[in-house]
Formats: sequence, C-alpha cells, structure tokens
Amino acid sequence: MPLIFDSLYLTASLLGSPYLLFKILTSKRYRSGLDQRFGIIPERLSSKPGIWVHGASVGEVITAKSIIEKIDEEFPEWETFISATTNTGFSIAERNFSNKNVFYFPLDLSWITEKVILKKSPNFILLIELEVWPNFLISAFKNNIPVIVVNGRISNKSVKAYRAISRISKDFRNSLINEKNVFCARTELDAQRFRNIGIPGKRIFITGTMKYDNIPTHIDENISKELAELFHINDDDLVLVGGSTHAGEEEILIRVFERLNKTYPNLKLILTPRHVERTRDVSRLIDKTGFVPVLKTEVESSRYKWQNTNREIILIDTVGDLGKVYSISNFVFVGKSLVPSGGQNMMEPAGLGNSVIFGPHTFNFKEEVALLLKNSAAKVVKTEEELFETIEFFIKNPDIAKEMGLKAQKVVNEKRGATDRNIEIIRNIIKN
Repeated sequence: MPLIFDSLYLTASLLGSPYLLFKILTSKRYRSGLDQRFGIIPERLSSKPGIWVHGASVGEVITAKSIIEKIDEEFPEWETFISATTNTGFSIAERNFSNKNVFYFPLDLSWITEKVILKKSPNFILLIELEVWPNFLISAFKNNIPVIVVNGRISNKSVKAYRAISRISKDFRNSLINEKNVFCARTELDAQRFRNIGIPGKRIFITGTMKYDNIPTHIDENISKELAELFHINDDDLVLVGGSTHAGEEEILIRVFERLNKTYPNLKLILTPRHVERTRDVSRLIDKTGFVPVLKTEVESSRYKWQNTNREIILIDTVGDLGKVYSISNFVFVGKSLVPSGGQNMMEPAGLGNSVIFGPHTFNFKEEVALLLKNSAAKVVKTEEELFETIEFFIKNPDIAKEMGLKAQKVVNEKRGATDRNIEIIRNIIKN
C-alpha cells in the first residue's frame, strides 16, 4: 500500500520537475540537506536505546528543547537525536543541540523512510505537534516503533484529509490507530479531533501546550547589555523591533519609524525578517527609502563604521537571535500579521514583558491572541496609521506600555507546565 503514496509523490515530482530543478540549481535553500533527505545519513552506532525527536520547523524545534532537556536529565542511559524538515528548523536544531545528531527529515518515499528508520533504529519516535507523513508512519508501524505525539494539535481540514487517506490505505489507518501510539493533545478540541480520526480514546491525553514552557521570561542582563552596546543603543534610547517580518511589512515599519523619528530622535528601529534569505531585499529597501542598513554580521565583524545618526536602521541577518533582540526592545511589532499570512509567535516578546503589537491577520495563533487580548496584554492594529498612533501612544505613556508588558508576561507564566505532564507520560512508556 505504500506504493500508492510513492506513486502520488513521484507523479507530483515529475509534473513539477522543471520548477524543482530550477529551484535546486538556483537556491541554496532547496539544495541544503538534499543528500540527507534522500536517506544518505550515517548509521546510529550507539548501544543506548534511542528516541527520535522530530520538529518540522523553527517553532516545533524550539518547543522540543525543554522536553529533550528533561529526558536527557532523567534518562541519561537513553540517546536523543533530532530531525527537522525546514532549513531554518535544521539551523535552530544544530544551534540548540550542538552535542547531538541533527539531520534532515527524510522524503516520504517508502524505501527512504524504511532505510532511515533502520539506520537510526529508534525505540520510539517523538513528534512535536503533528506532522503525519503516511509512508513514514507506516514504516514506523511495520518496524514496531511506537509514535508519541506531544503538543498535539489537528485542524478540521487535517481530520478530513486523514479520514480520506485511511479509506484508501489500510496500512496507513493501522499505523495511525496503532495501540502503541500515544497522542498528547493541547486541548479538549484537539483530543476530540484525534478521536474523530479513529485514535482510541485511551491513547489520548490532554496535557496542554508546551510552547509556553520554552518561552523565556528573562534574558541574562550581560547578553542584553552586550547586544545594546554592539548596536550603539544608549540607556535613554527607545527601541522598536519588527519581529519576524514578511514582505510588505518592513516598508510600513520604515515609514512609521520615519514619522516618529522626527519627533522622537532617540527612537531606534531593528528589523528581523522571518526569512534570513530576504536580507538583501530588505537591505535594498532600507537604502531605497533613504536610510542606512546596518547588518548585524557587519557590525560583529567591525566592517560597519557607525554614523551615529537617526538614519541608521539595524537589520538582523542571523538566525536564532530574535529573543536577544526582544530583550533590548521597548515596543515589538510581530510580523506576518499586517499581511494576510497568519501571524508569527507573539508569545516570545510577551514572555519578556514587551509591549506587543500585531496586525489583524493572526489565524495561526488564535489561542495566543485570545489570551493576550482577554487580559489587555497586547494591541491589534489594522492599518499603518493605527500602528503609528499606537507606538506614539506608548512613547507618550510609558507606564501604560510597561503595564501591558507585565500583563503579557503574566499570561505566559500562568500557562506553563505542559512539559512536565508530557514527561510523566513518556516516563511511564520508558519504564515499561
């Protein structure tokens, strides 16, 4: 039955081959880890029992951090190793788990998933959230490897898709409802949806979301001070950060900054594009609008000579530094939200007590947005003008801005604890 999925994948690849070939030839992003995606990875030689932890992208990899640390601490006789699907997720995994085996998740072709599972020989697989690839799940089932989903969430759309796949593939259905699998759902709604696709109720647990456990509520003062000094930010300066911005948002932030800077010359702007490969485009945009782009890598290598004018805009062209940047900010606009793309993680700046602002397009973070807004811990802006007015209001009313930041931090602190609940379930599995 895996032949069904292999045929579908290969047909899609053939139809899209000119485009895929062009991307592979012209984009490092598409070439990265290509050999590993085809299963060309070293065999795991350790005699320790193994836990394969998979996080698709940056968010899932970061979420995995706390649970991997707890497993390593409590069960040192076990070996954890990590895979990621996206380039950015892989980079974050390498940075956070430099002492571990990190590799790209294999393409979902049956002979590749089978080969990789045999090479890595895990005792069980730990999926962060739910990224179900049919052949991978079938290969795990055939090799008698339990799959544990933590931080599990599933949409109505996915429920329909899994039901449809189950109807055409008995192997997939059996691998999904395998009685050895465990599903740790974030909410009762997610748990119900797992039941709706046939998962036995006794294999489903509601443990909450782990992402709050990984959100820092404090950054070492020495790290923040060092970053502020690197960027020539003084104690009396105000810092506006555009976090995880997408195309179209940097231009808005630059215009807002230009208007505000005329009245508040001590205001600094730091832009952190969601995709580091957009650095060149954003740098050109900054230059085109009459400002000077200051790249973090250039400052670190002493290639940039500071002009110390209010025409400089700092551009973060590195991966994994967003939390540090938030720690030196006063106001944070969280990107992918003024454009209709679903938003980015607004809880990271919230955890650090920032005044958090985002646009109306946050459908990927409905729960987080509802929590913050319910507690008057964030501000939604619908237009460029509202963004300008909100930031100016915060500048004029620092006590109100600070109070909103403290409320946001409180929201994060009150949602912690899911990792411990998940570890309790994993502990029972390991001991049995």
